[in-house]
Amino acid sequence: MVQEVKFTPPLPRRHKTALVTGAGSGIGRAIAVALCNAGHHVILAGRRRAPLFVLACQLGEERTTVWPVDITQATALPAFTDSLGSLDILIHSAGMFDAGKLADITPDIRRLLHAVNVHAPIHLSELLLPALRTARGQIVFINSTASLGARVTQDAYAASKHELTQEIAYFRERNRGSGIRILNVYPGRTATPMQSEVLRHEGRPGADIALLQPEDIAAIIMDCLSVPRRAEVTDIVIRPTEHADDSAE
Repeated sequence: MVQEVKFTPPLPRRHKTALVTGAGSGIGRAIAVALCNAGHHVILAGRRRAPLFVLACQLGEERTTVWPVDITQATALPAFTDSLGSLDILIHSAGMFDAGKLADITPDIRRLLHAVNVHAPIHLSELLLPALRTARGQIVFINSTASLGARVTQDAYAASKHELTQEIAYFRERNRGSGIRILNVYPGRTATPMQSEVLRHEGRPGADIALLQPEDIAAIIMDCLSVPRRAEVTDIVIRPTEHADDSAE
């Protein structure tokens, strides 16, 4: 039976341990697979239980732990995060897309976008700092090229990702000298469920456009994680090779 976290999961220390949020689909799923294939014990975190358990069964119950959790619910996090004595890799792939303009979205949607895309990853990172310091671990934030252009002044999603960029910079500065490496990744359009939602909102659900694959992002991140400790990759932009488009990943 696949193990589900019950606050004190038996994480085998003969393997490095990685935690991936948004592991049930898209880029998060691809990164979880790559980490597991590289020999890590992977904690699969996400709101929806079913895809997490499906993935855990595919990867192997001895190599995974399932943590069904809504990371925006701050009170649900410490019971598990406090139980981790050491954590080698933390991947923030959970995210939320909204097609609304900043001037049009409701205060509730604005708060939810901030909670999912900005506050939750930074807060979870703060909670896991002791475990990450113990392992001299690494943190990867999945951002978006949408946060790099003029859209940040108009689109709610792009603005939230731009705010995440700023918060990552502050977080990096606060933890300078801790031994933790922090990577901010900006994928362009990628073939994920979120991208399908983007195209639907753009009125072209069947559009034939150049797309990255989640496995492309995972492969590049794995390369960055394996860079010798004398170096640190801090920011990386990844775009499709043909008629690139600065939109949501």
